[in-house]
Amino acid sequence: MKQGWLLYGLMVLGLSACEKDPNDPLHKEPTAYVATKVDPATIFPGGKFGMPVLPSDNPFTEEGIYLGRMLFYDPILSFDSTISCGSCHKQEYAFAEPKKLSTGIYGLQTGRNSSSLFNLAYSRKFFWDARQSTLRAQIFEPIQAHNEMAMTLPLLAKRLARSARYIEYFDKAFGSEPNVFDMSKALEQFLMTLVSKDSRFNGFFPGKFSLLTSEEKRGALLFNGLVDFDAVTGLATGADCFHCHGGALAQQNNPDMGGIANNGLDGNFSDKGYGAITGNPADRGLFKTPSLLNVAVTAPYMHDGRFATLDEVIDHYSDNVNYLSPTLSPMMSAHGNKQLKLTAQQKADLKAFLLTMTDNTFLTNPAYGNPFKQ
Repeated sequence: MKQGWLLYGLMVLGLSACEKDPNDPLHKEPTAYVATKVDPATIFPGGKFGMPVLPSDNPFTEEGIYLGRMLFYDPILSFDSTISCGSCHKQEYAFAEPKKLSTGIYGLQTGRNSSSLFNLAYSRKFFWDARQSTLRAQIFEPIQAHNEMAMTLPLLAKRLARSARYIEYFDKAFGSEPNVFDMSKALEQFLMTLVSKDSRFNGFFPGKFSLLTSEEKRGALLFNGLVDFDAVTGLATGADCFHCHGGALAQQNNPDMGGIANNGLDGNFSDKGYGAITGNPADRGLFKTPSLLNVAVTAPYMHDGRFATLDEVIDHYSDNVNYLSPTLSPMMSAHGNKQLKLTAQQKADLKAFLLTMTDNTFLTNPAYGNPFKQ
């Protein structure tokens, strides 16, 4: 019922923004617009990535994508007009940021690390606690959160409707005057175009090992190897990373796991994660499993930014998994709750392999950059 009233309220807001005085100098009669369609096959690589399921009511257009890009970088979306989506999601960091916790207006901290933004069309869960199942629904939350952008939708609708720039571009993209519904659709279009597919890892996946150095090859074998222990040395011969970070996307898409897991960080949960959403004790400590593409540039790591370096992350999985954590993922405990105890060389090899996942083309693509600075 609450969702129904919210939808009704948004419809009223969207419509009210269009009720303009024809004598207003900013008023512009909508044109018989024909937006330029964009074939999804030119955005998504298909093949080993597959094609994502896309919203049927929001086809890609050049104008819609560009409008979304402008909105992403425009501080008009925040109450005090000081921060934009791009303030906490920076392209050079794979649309994450190098801060332990993200900061909203007035210097307020959110309590969580900024998630990276790429390959979102392939995701089924959004936010660290997986509380939203669609990208469009996710878009409204940071805009309205008191410790992020703290904007109200009525005020935002008025601001957009009074902007000559957005009067022009909403008309071009949707044949409408500015409104929050089409705003969310434009942002959805732009965010879905943030596709990372050109790392060295993607170039040799799934089996062109000849393109790897000796160190990277050893790391790949660890990454993709089931955990086993040498009978003589007692050392791990596989790290089993691929079960939670598999495929070309290097992320968890197991429908039984839902893309969320407890990776053994804590036994007691100050942040209950998905458990705070569902109220189910079995969901405490479960957080969205991120992709490892571009992992070298997305520090600090985990939902709370507790690990400053990739070396610390590897140390956690090698030596410090909390096997007493009550909701620990079965993937983590499949090898008998025994720490991997990787050697220094194995850790270096695994890190070398992870570094092949950096997509420099994505990190520097001008089509994703701030249009107000180009």
